[in-house]
Amino acid sequence: MARITCAAIALLIALAPALHAQAPGVDVTGMLDTYYKGGRDEAVARAAGLSDLGPFRLRFVQDSPVWVNQDPARIDARSAAAAAFLLEVTAARLESDWGRFSDLIEWTCVRLRATARPTEFERAWHAASHALAGRARARQWLLGLSPRLPHQKPVTDRPMKANERPPATHLMHALERFPDDPQFQLSRVVAWSWGRDSEPMRNVERDGGDAPARRTRAPQLEALVTLEPLTSIAVVAPEAWIRIGLVHFSVGDYASALRAFESAQPIANETSMKYLAGFNAGRALEGLQRADDAMLAYRRALEIVPDAESATVALTSLQFMRDDRDAAVSAIERVFGRKPVAADPGRLMGYGSFMRWPDLKAAMRKALP
Repeated sequence: MARITCAAIALLIALAPALHAQAPGVDVTGMLDTYYKGGRDEAVARAAGLSDLGPFRLRFVQDSPVWVNQDPARIDARSAAAAAFLLEVTAARLESDWGRFSDLIEWTCVRLRATARPTEFERAWHAASHALAGRARARQWLLGLSPRLPHQKPVTDRPMKANERPPATHLMHALERFPDDPQFQLSRVVAWSWGRDSEPMRNVERDGGDAPARRTRAPQLEALVTLEPLTSIAVVAPEAWIRIGLVHFSVGDYASALRAFESAQPIANETSMKYLAGFNAGRALEGLQRADDAMLAYRRALEIVPDAESATVALTSLQFMRDDRDAAVSAIERVFGRKPVAADPGRLMGYGSFMRWPDLKAAMRKALP
């Protein structure tokens, strides 16, 4: 996979004359100096504000290794700074330009993995990079053409399409370096589930709350084999329970989903996990046709993240059905009539660890040598 990434970077360098003709030079070295000396937000803002990313991509590949090697006594620190800077710029342009940064991230990954011993910065950097890939739901980039869970047998990769390059398997590289990291193990099964995590439609009549799940052999249930052992590891247990609940919810097994969400509630310590445990418990209760209990669960979730759109929409939907329209309209007008105060975990839970990006970025900065 390193050869593939190098080939992509070589192609980028081959296009250098055309890129230089399109836009003036970009001072990547100056940005790296600024970031390295503590002006991190300033450096990222300068890079993120570029109208044309082509010259930046080229200059990063050409100039960052030279900049790193300028001070042989501080190569590790400078290499880490360049890697962190790249991720922060990626985050700033993520919504429109993930595809223009993913090859640079994997190129940087190859360079970090060249060291004999993994470092805590490398671990933090990988965790942050997985969050950004989660926003893109880049399953193949993280896991390869034929993603599988640890207990599943290897399968032959599908035939490559014309002009298609094999993906980076970026998350698997992290697991090779940190095989016992429970967060990376959890990220693997979450990424594997993308594309398999579709849920029953809201407000569609079911056979009844106590009816057995219709899709008990659905492929996403394979995820439970990997998720269940993670519930015994404290650092990831709350999210593991929530992911288990989401798997059950996706196949219409609301009773099992509710049990999983309720298992997460007393052990969740992050605001996002507390909210997701309560909010999703409401969704499961609604699936069981226990509307009063569902409304109570949504109200409790809104005490954790006030005016979160996901719980507000769910609650007001039930209020409309109960003809409590004044309360529903008031809540909708309040929540959607102003800029969101905080990120809504309910809207981000399908993007893996992206909901933790601010904390992961802070942890990555703290781990810089």
